[in-house]
Amino acid sequence: MALTDRQTNLLRYLNQLSQNIASSSGVSNDFSLDLPGLDVDFNIGVGNGDTDGGTETPPPTTPGTPNTLRDVLLDLVNETVQVTTPFGMVTGTLIAVRDDYIAIIETTGDQVLVRMEKVEFVSEI
Repeated sequence: MALTDRQTNLLRYLNQLSQNIASSSGVSNDFSLDLPGLDVDFNIGVGNGDTDGGTETPPPTTPGTPNTLRDVLLDLVNETVQVTTPFGMVTGTLIAVRDDYIAIIETTGDQVLVRMEKVEFVSEI
């Protein structure tokens, strides 16, 4: 089932928000977001409880769980994906994940290269 434009935009914004919150330092662990028709509460499990500026402890991971966008993309090689970028969506078969870009073959046969830093959201189709 394809997502509506509104759902796609909402997912993109939520993904951007989660990346911004997770990468920011000094933010509160509790965060609320009110969007029309959707109420989202986050509890960011970042930090070790120090209030004196101690180092952050990464959240625990489950073995086999991807930790980075690159890990997620590597798990999707040779799968049909939809990648959201600031310039629009790219849909096709993910054929390569490199250090700074990914390669996708669209259904038209065109090869599209997307810089890793421009990937906002990725989903398997």
